[in-house]
Amino acid sequence: MKKMMRRDFLKTAGVAAIGAGCLAAGMGEVHAQEKPNSVTKEKQFKPGEKVKTSGIYDVFHDKIDGEHHAQQHQVIVIAGTVFPRCKGCREWVRFRLSQAAQYVNKDPHFEA
Repeated sequence: MKKMMRRDFLKTAGVAAIGAGCLAAGMGEVHAQEKPNSVTKEKQFKPGEKVKTSGIYDVFHDKIDGEHHAQQHQVIVIAGTVFPRCKGCREWVRFRLSQAAQYVNKDPHFEA
C-alpha cells in the first residue's frame, strides 16, 4: 500500500472538513459524486455547469478593461452543485480541477 504523505493527507482532510461545513451551513446539497479523477485536470468548466467531481478547483478570472480584478486562486467545490458566476467578470470565470477529493459522507470509511 502506498504511504500517504502528511501534506497530501492534510489537503484531502481539509477539503472534506470544509466541504462538510459548507453543507451543514446549507450552502449546497450533494446529489451525486463521481469517482475522484474521473474528470481530467485539463478540462475547464463554466458557470452554470453541474459539478461532477468534488475537490479543489483552480479559478481563472477574465480581465475587466485590461485589468485583473482577481488573481488565480483555488476554491472547494462539491459534486451535485453548480459552478457559480463571478461577481466581477460574471460568466467569464473558469474552473479547472486541481485535486479531486471524495466527499466525506460518501466515503465508506466514515459514518454518515
